[in-house]
Order: sequence, then structure tokens, then C-alpha cells
Amino acid sequence: MSQPVIEIRELRKSYGDFKAVNGLSLTVNQGDVYGFLGPNGAGKSTTIRMLMSLIAPSSGSIKVFGMDLQTHRTEILGRIGAIVERPDFYNYLTARRNLELLGRLSGADISRSATTRILGMVGLDARAESKVKTFSHGMKQRLGIAQALLHSPDLIVLDEPTTGLDPHGMVDMRDLILELAADHKKTIFLSSHILPEVELTANRMVIINRGQAIIEGAVQDLLNAGRLKVTIETPDAAKALDVVKASPLADHIHSHTDNALILMLEQSEIPHVASMLASAGVALRGIVPVRSLEEYFISLTREAA
Repeated sequence: MSQPVIEIRELRKSYGDFKAVNGLSLTVNQGDVYGFLGPNGAGKSTTIRMLMSLIAPSSGSIKVFGMDLQTHRTEILGRIGAIVERPDFYNYLTARRNLELLGRLSGADISRSATTRILGMVGLDARAESKVKTFSHGMKQRLGIAQALLHSPDLIVLDEPTTGLDPHGMVDMRDLILELAADHKKTIFLSSHILPEVELTANRMVIINRGQAIIEGAVQDLLNAGRLKVTIETPDAAKALDVVKASPLADHIHSHTDNALILMLEQSEIPHVASMLASAGVALRGIVPVRSLEEYFISLTREAA
């Protein structure tokens, strides 16, 4: 079983009467790409700032690599790389020179071979000698991750890394995160409001609201729980509609087209519906169950509001 990298227990942060984080608990295991999700004002940024020891909790505990953050701060932060806000660089200097200057501050290896290796990890080795002022927003984000990798951290904390990126930039960032986890064995803590990107990137996640965890677990397990949007592809959509309307599942009808009937079903109900329609003589071309993270997120945060 993977060892916990981050263990947050009953974490709280109050500003006067306002509870920004209110009893939050979560666990990030070694090797996770862990999605940290919540609506605006849910407490994500406050939690990350406490995790990075930028602000102190009102109560609760944070352990990283099995050590208490309060008593082992320097040792822990030495093993974390982070982009907490938009990365900032000297635009008139090259990518390599920026890494050299930033690396000196952290005591990292800033030899030419080291900076070349890190720039290669983020796909910028061909632009090592280009001035940062010539970089696109996506390239600057990748250079920010290169900066976070300078001291070979075990944990990388990314706060909204795809903000402002175009679709190509989002794909590049997604691929980079997956590569860092799979090929370089990094644990990633990923805060984002781009839900489809988290769905395609994270293996585990937590959704928080009003400073508390609503639900935590494996992404696919959570998406497969509860009702799914099931598209039944059939040339007999009108007949399929009539069959379902006459059954106990009539209130599960979502919508229909000339070639498909869409139902909201529990996973266990899908075989029953397929059998019912086949017995009624409805020709079935396919049954496609889908649940998007966006729908799941909205349903949970609405219930918790």
C-alpha cells in the first residue's frame, strides 16, 4: 500500500468569525496525482498556504512525509516544489539563466547539465537560450514547473496550473503532469477549477466546500457511484421511450433524440433496462454510461450549499 505523503487532520483557519477552513481532513498517497477541488471561497487557497507554511493554522495538524509541518518545516519544504501563484521571471534573461539565479536561492544544482535536464523534462530544452519575454503563457507555466523541479522535490504542489492556457496549452500541461507522476515518480497535489482536466489527470481527489471535505476517493470510483447519464443508442428511440415511460423507471428519463434515449440510472440498473428493452423488441446499437466530473461536482456542491 502506498505511504501517505500528505495527511491533513481537522485543519481549521479562522479570520475573526469567518471560518475559511473548518475541520478539513484529507490524505494524499505516494504517487498520486491528487485533485483538490472546490468552488470559489471553499478554502482551497487557504489550505495550500497552510500546506506551504505561508500561514499558520488556527488548529488541526498537517503531516508531510510522515513529519509534522510545525516541527519539521525546513526539512519538509526542502522536498516540496510548488507553483502557488503565477510564476514570475526576469523577462530579459534566458530560461537557463532564470533557473540558474533561482536555483542559487534554494541551493540547487545549477550546472549546465542539470538545467538542461530539467528544461528537457518540461519540454523547453530547445528554448533554453531564448529570453523569457519571447515565451507564451503556456511556456512560462512550464518554466514555472522547471523552477519547482530545481531541487528534485518528491512532492509538487500546483495551484491552478492551466489558468489562462489555450486548449493546446492545457493538453501540454496535462501531459507534463502525467509524465512527472509516471516517469519521474513525483506526487502531485493539483488544485484546479478546470474540472475536465482534473478528470483526465487525477487518480484521486477531494471536493471541499465551506472549508470542509464533502467527499474523497479514487476519481473513477466516485464517478461510477450514484446515477450515471446513460445513452441508449437505438433506431427505435420512440418505442424505447414508450417502454420506459410505462415502467417504474419513467422518472429516470433525461432526454431523447430520434436515435437515442438518455436515462439517469444507477450502474446496477443498466442490465435491467437493457433486458427490458430487448424483451420489448427494441433494437439496441449501444449503451454508453457517462458521468462527468463537472456534473458530479455541481451536484455535490449544490447539495452542500
